[in-house]
Amino acid sequence: MVVHPSGKWAYVANGGSNDVAVIDVQELRVVTFIPVGIRPWGLNITRDGKKLYVANGVSETVSVIDTASQKVVTTIPVGKGPWGIAVGR
Repeated sequence: MVVHPSGKWAYVANGGSNDVAVIDVQELRVVTFIPVGIRPWGLNITRDGKKLYVANGVSETVSVIDTASQKVVTTIPVGKGPWGIAVGR
C-alpha cells in the first residue's frame, strides 16, 4: 500500500484480482479499482503524486497510472518477476 502525498488516497495492490484499489482515506471506502497486469505486487508513487507505478510480477510489466484520472497511461515491459518499485527524486 502507498498513500498519495496529499493524504487523500491510498492505493492497494490486489494480486488475486489483478487491479489496484483506490481508497478514500477520509471516508475509508474503496472508490474504484484500476485494472493492471497479472499479479501486481509492488507499488510506489512519485514525490509529486502525479504517477503511481505498479510492478506486475507474472505479466513482467510495470503499469504507470495517472493519479488524476485514476487510469493506466502506459505499460512497460521489464523482464522476469518484477516485485518492487523504487522511485527516484
